[in-house]
Amino acid sequence: MKQKVDKTKNYYFRTISNQVRFGYGFRMVEGKRQFFAWHGYPDRNSDYITTSEITEEEFDEITKKYPREISANRDAAEHFRNRYVNGHPVLLEGMDRLL
Repeated sequence: MKQKVDKTKNYYFRTISNQVRFGYGFRMVEGKRQFFAWHGYPDRNSDYITTSEITEEEFDEITKKYPREISANRDAAEHFRNRYVNGHPVLLEGMDRLL
């Protein structure tokens, strides 16, 4: 199943898996598109979320690699975090805070 993203919009956000909470998106910042990936650690009824800036190529890679919705486990979420969140510039992090 191929994912198609309309990049003419000013904002796009997608949750890949609701069970372990990770996803990606883009937003407009000073007239330029800023791409991001995020990953959340559940803590009872809230999440500690880290959102990092990624490249457009990484954004396109995620779009192709991940179906619209998956039932992911912790290992899949950790792989996503290690590939697209860790080592990237952090845009926002904290409890229940998303862009």
